[in-house]
Amino acid sequence: MFGSSILEVAIGMIFVYLLLSLICSAANEIIEAKLKNRATDLERGIRELFNQEGGGHMVADFYKHPLIHGLFTGEYGREVHKKITALDYFKSTNLPAYIPAGNFTAALIDLVLNPPVTKAIEREDSPAKLAAKAAQPQLPPAKAPIAAAPTSPPTVANAVTMADIQMAIDLLGDTEVGRALRALAEQAGDNVEKMRTEMEAWFNSAMDRVSGWYKRRTKWIILGLGLVLTIFLNVNSITLITTLSQNTTLRNVIVAQAEAFSKSPDPQVADFEKNKAELDKLGLPIGWPNGIDLMRPWENKNFQWWKNFLAPLIGWLLTAAAISMGAPFWFDLLNKVMVVRSTVKPHEKSPEESSEDRQKKK
Repeated sequence: MFGSSILEVAIGMIFVYLLLSLICSAANEIIEAKLKNRATDLERGIRELFNQEGGGHMVADFYKHPLIHGLFTGEYGREVHKKITALDYFKSTNLPAYIPAGNFTAALIDLVLNPPVTKAIEREDSPAKLAAKAAQPQLPPAKAPIAAAPTSPPTVANAVTMADIQMAIDLLGDTEVGRALRALAEQAGDNVEKMRTEMEAWFNSAMDRVSGWYKRRTKWIILGLGLVLTIFLNVNSITLITTLSQNTTLRNVIVAQAEAFSKSPDPQVADFEKNKAELDKLGLPIGWPNGIDLMRPWENKNFQWWKNFLAPLIGWLLTAAAISMGAPFWFDLLNKVMVVRSTVKPHEKSPEESSEDRQKKK
């Protein structure tokens, strides 16, 4: 019986942490939908790939390429040589939060083979052009004109060879992106498709690092939201554990509710407000029933630093730290503990009887 009581207390705490984590996750998704921090992380990752963390023309040209610009609306609004700072994560952006690896590879190869013209193109009928033509000697046309050799690499639409790609990479010079593409070209050899595969793998490895940035920042955001929610609702883990361990009826009701919740296929679509209201009706020590006493401690004769401040603070921090683990973690843990409880509980209800041969004869 002792073991099942501990499991039921654990289930009750996991259920409370799960509900609070779902509320904080929903709040974080609202913030993400507004600010689109995934898109800012993606832009930062691409800047690192091109070694232009402080901004550069290549990043702007990449986002203006039709294969990338078709993934978002509007224009690339960031200044060419502006560094991404922490304040940019508090501003909304129109950039895409996801770029397929195939689009990245095709756009980058096209930018390398056909760099966009940065200078204004002079018209053929401009005075400067007409004066230059008049100064040139007029030569008679040849009978069989010789086709001039191409002075620029072919476009991606034509048959691209590794020689064309390597020649275009050499034009990038000793830049970081040039050195990276040169290393990938050496691994690909004379195979263009292998070059594309190597570039996609290069991009995907960078996106794994970008995903790590987002997960770490999300964990800190949920920790902050969890701390605010914990103090606002006064969810003290120490008080909850004490109450659940002493109140068997309350513990059984919460375990039954947690068991029904664990059987739901998708906890994200559960009615969190309804579950929160039901938990309040069960009598859990959540909230501020007596209000918040804003009186200064030294003016309150009944104030005790451990009982009224330090113990609640430790309980709040434990709750906030548990919320930061995330709703998927607590949902999986709830299912595992439920399986353990289902194997322990039957033995308590119907203990194994001893064999008849071992019983004493009358």
